[in-house]
Amino acid sequence: MLGALAVALLLGVWELAPRVGWVREQSVPPFSDVAREAASLLGRPEFLSDLASSGARWAAGFAVAVLIGVPLGAWMGRSRRVRRIVDPLLALGYPVPKAALILLFVLWFGAGNVARVGIVVTGCLIPIVISAMHGAAGVAPELLWAARSLGRRPPILQAALPQILSGARIAIAVAIFTVLASELLIRGSGVGAYMFDALDNGQTVTVFAVAAIVAGLGFALDAAYVLGVRRALPWLEGEL
Repeated sequence: MLGALAVALLLGVWELAPRVGWVREQSVPPFSDVAREAASLLGRPEFLSDLASSGARWAAGFAVAVLIGVPLGAWMGRSRRVRRIVDPLLALGYPVPKAALILLFVLWFGAGNVARVGIVVTGCLIPIVISAMHGAAGVAPELLWAARSLGRRPPILQAALPQILSGARIAIAVAIFTVLASELLIRGSGVGAYMFDALDNGQTVTVFAVAAIVAGLGFALDAAYVLGVRRALPWLEGEL
């Protein structure tokens, strides 16, 4: 309830501020204008094509990051040697702005999808690897002893699942940001390129409308992820 009230208050201030002259309408268009433009964009084939391109890059980068990051993080959590090797690399890469890496990826791989997907993978790897590492490292020794006494493989990934799922949830948002940043810089196609073209043409309302659509999709993805996890794993306790 409080969250809905906060959103309603924000939208009300957004609508009112340019109408009464608190901000320039050219810089911050009213919410009602942005909402109409967003609805119009969702009916334009060229925008939907760009949206599909961004979605495909987001999905590919996120999937590759999960496939690499989860086993690597679990391995680091159970092996001190592997952790000593990989941990400094993560520490070096973490503070580097991912947008700064986009140009390097373009130099190495060109301005195609490989560079765009690669930057998404790079951005998502760190939260996924770290969450899987801490989850695997925190597996109770009693669980490992019980599995070995029964002649079974220790259920490390299953026991680390809550932390892994939390890291994946963070990576969903990171993937959205990085794919948008790559398209803003590389241009060509995608939602980021569409937004930059609108900015070049002075279409402020369109820029805000694209940003609002991306924010709405990000919120929907996060909500769908949490709901899906809760339904698939009803035994899972605590917050993701």
